[in-house]
Amino acid sequence: MQERHCNKNCCTQQTTQNTVPGCVQQNCGQQSPKNACNLAYALYYQLDEITVAANDGIDLPLTAAESAGDFLSDGNQVQILQPGVYHISYRINIPAETTVTTTFALQANRQNVAGTERAIAKTGVDTPTTVTAETILTVCTPVSIRVISTTAVTIIGEEDEVLASLFIEQLA
Repeated sequence: MQERHCNKNCCTQQTTQNTVPGCVQQNCGQQSPKNACNLAYALYYQLDEITVAANDGIDLPLTAAESAGDFLSDGNQVQILQPGVYHISYRINIPAETTVTTTFALQANRQNVAGTERAIAKTGVDTPTTVTAETILTVCTPVSIRVISTTAVTIIGEEDEVLASLFIEQLA
């Protein structure tokens, strides 16, 4: 794992892997407003059906939890507003009868985040499959994140079945 940290005055990181473009050794320009008891968090999800065009974001219109004022979501992408270090993960649940051949990825500012690309080739006779990925991102200025599919995909689940979720947790 790469060493990254965000102190009160400056966001830095030792490598450029899994980072937001333009966020290397740069001054954040503001002090972090969070303390250990007040870190940002969010959980967005999609029920019943996913329909996405190639290279578009998967809609995550529902919010299970969200800290106030830390994120903006339009249902397709989420903007992280506060500087800090974030653990971000996504999960795609594919029912047994669904056929899917694609690559899912987490994007930051419409660029794939290294290590979060997950190729899947599943036939409709396979068992249910869960695709997951996670990363740590250092955020210095607001950044938009989303989960994309490289090909057009339709995934239909049972009523109230969570098919996709995006979890964001500020670590520092």
